[in-house]
Amino acid sequence: MVTKKILVVGAGIAGLSAGIHALRNGYDAEIYETHNLPGGLCTAWERKGYTFDGCIHWLVGTKRGSQFNRLWREVCDIDKLDIINHDRFMSIEGSGGKTLHIYSDLNCLEDHLLDYSPDDSTAIKEIIDASRVMSRIEFPLDKPDELMKFWDLPPILFKMMPMFKLMGKFSRVSIAEYLAQVKDPFLKEALGLLVPTGYSMISLISTLASQHAEDAGFPKGGSLQFARALESRFLELGGTINYSSRVKEIKVEAGHAKGLLLSDGIEAAGDIVISAADLYHSIYELLKGRYVTPLIKESFNDLPTYTSVQVSIGVDCDLSTEDQKLAVKLDNPITLGRELNDYIYLTNYSFDPTLAPAGKSVVGATLYSSYEYWEGAAKTRELYNEKKTQLSEQVIKIVEKRFPKAKGKIEVTDVATPWSYHRYTGVYKGAYMAWIVPPDSGRFKIPKQLPGLENYYQIGQWVEPPAGLPGSMLTGRQVMQIICKGDKKRFR
Repeated sequence: MVTKKILVVGAGIAGLSAGIHALRNGYDAEIYETHNLPGGLCTAWERKGYTFDGCIHWLVGTKRGSQFNRLWREVCDIDKLDIINHDRFMSIEGSGGKTLHIYSDLNCLEDHLLDYSPDDSTAIKEIIDASRVMSRIEFPLDKPDELMKFWDLPPILFKMMPMFKLMGKFSRVSIAEYLAQVKDPFLKEALGLLVPTGYSMISLISTLASQHAEDAGFPKGGSLQFARALESRFLELGGTINYSSRVKEIKVEAGHAKGLLLSDGIEAAGDIVISAADLYHSIYELLKGRYVTPLIKESFNDLPTYTSVQVSIGVDCDLSTEDQKLAVKLDNPITLGRELNDYIYLTNYSFDPTLAPAGKSVVGATLYSSYEYWEGAAKTRELYNEKKTQLSEQVIKIVEKRFPKAKGKIEVTDVATPWSYHRYTGVYKGAYMAWIVPPDSGRFKIPKQLPGLENYYQIGQWVEPPAGLPGSMLTGRQVMQIICKGDKKRFR
């Protein structure tokens, strides 16, 4: 029997997951990656001995035995990673010295919020109770929707009964809409900073639930080291990664994907093509716009995305005794294109000493910023660099004010804009979490196959937003389940 060859575009988390599951199920798998590193958006970079992390704030699935932990173990040795859990998910420092701590433990969080705003007890208890329920629920992830049969539904419905009430109340209301009932202005403001308010309330509840369950830690070494763990598994299984190999086109003959054309003119032949590249890039560039569906076209035309800019700072002092995850109210709001930032998100990475030389620290600062603002500036190198310098100077002043020990000890700064992420990964408008799908739309997904095109599949966070890293990994697993089913093979 001839072994089928699968070509994967992109060595991000979704592409590595697909490649690993392909190899485990008896296929040949070869990945083509534009850059010389794995991970895609799950990455980090070094500047003068400091490591600046560009992705993971928390990773769902870090608790041994949890649902996503079991899925991560299929693609990497996650249980061997040193996971860092935080007592506080975030502290919000508002104006007038007001501070709220978002404790990871729901009991501590509930007491803290009720002490601060007893008039909001109804909303507080509702959020906390829903998060407790969510922390005990496992979702039906073992089989993709495409392979579900009617006889699969009864056990799923029984297992999901505790979830029905939550979904009915929270799934179709946005965070902003729900928080409109909160009476205390600062509490409303603080809760609206935890997860972007355009998302469903289920996103906020799920985040609090994962923190409470200690299933959302930070892997020591950061995003690139985590991506390396998947890369290692793929290579151990005999896979091949072609780094610095930009795919120019997906070759199609008579409605069948047949291989890849690289930018250097080399062609790679395969039986199946899986694109884990950015969806817009895959559809409109690699496939030349020949298989655009109405849903894909409407989504890119109508749905907004979240984009941000990250300023990373290397500090020649030890900040390990300082607060680690903060949202700090700005004395002077910062406007970046269409985005007005009243708060800045600060992460003091001293909890992971591998990211800085001994006795030194990394501080990351994140602000919302429109893609068009930086795209326009990038047309002129001088203007682009000028805007980055201006922003880094603003952020340095904020960091030195919040961490006085850092004053005068800044050794290096780096600014990663939405344009940086677009240029580095090809991601649409530099977005970090795909589209913002209105909660009242219900469950949203892009089919993994395209009408009129055989032997081609698309995966990644754009397929089922907001997927993040766990969802991206899951789409890689699911696509191989679909392929195995089509080949009448038992998925391993």
